[in-house]
Amino acid sequence: MKMTWTVAALVGLSVVALPAAAAPVAGDLAFVAINADEDGFALASFVDLTAGTQLFVTDNEWNGSMLGAGGAFTSGEGVLSWTLGSAVSAGTVVRFSAVDSAANIAVSHGAVSRSGGFALSQTNESVYLYQDDGAGGVIPLAAIGYGSGFADELAGSGLEGQAVMLSGTVKFAEFGGDRSLVSSVAAHAAAVADVGQWTKLSSGDTSAMAPDLTGFAMAAPVPEPSGYAMLLAGLGMVSVIARRRTGQR
Repeated sequence: MKMTWTVAALVGLSVVALPAAAAPVAGDLAFVAINADEDGFALASFVDLTAGTQLFVTDNEWNGSMLGAGGAFTSGEGVLSWTLGSAVSAGTVVRFSAVDSAANIAVSHGAVSRSGGFALSQTNESVYLYQDDGAGGVIPLAAIGYGSGFADELAGSGLEGQAVMLSGTVKFAEFGGDRSLVSSVAAHAAAVADVGQWTKLSSGDTSAMAPDLTGFAMAAPVPEPSGYAMLLAGLGMVSVIARRRTGQR
């Protein structure tokens, strides 16, 4: 009986530890739709987000300076505060709707509030997702935009090469690539940043069009190296105890 409980305890200790959800970084989330007529958009999270996570969305512009060296958002437009009341699993698509309306603004997961005016333009628009760095600054996480100056605006934001850069007049646009292909965070982020996989409407009334909320299939998270070490150590101890038990017979 003692041998049985010892082995069971060690096997239990040797379970591989999966990485805990951490604060998101650039590339962990992405804009996957925008509707300038409805004043709404959709975001995909390629990582797990824990309950209590607070992120922000703004249609202010990035000032073109480097993070940590004066990089910040301009002022004069709106900011959305998005807070999760429960966890969001990796691959989930979240819809924000009617962000221009204090009475009708809504989000499909969590709660959202707005400060300032937030209205999406069909031309020359930029929208950013970011988090507070805890020291009075910001950390940009994702961006979508269109207009002649958007590429230059991104300089220093850390989102160069990751933002969705559309062109021309945009009334409704959406990522149309394969969401069912099991992929890593980086692979999904790269696919969404490829505007060749987007569909776009530049005319007509799109105010009633809703974004596709189909989730993204995510590859299983890779165990932490410490998890592998714990597994090997646990199995090694089980083997030693088993050999000693055999030798005592």
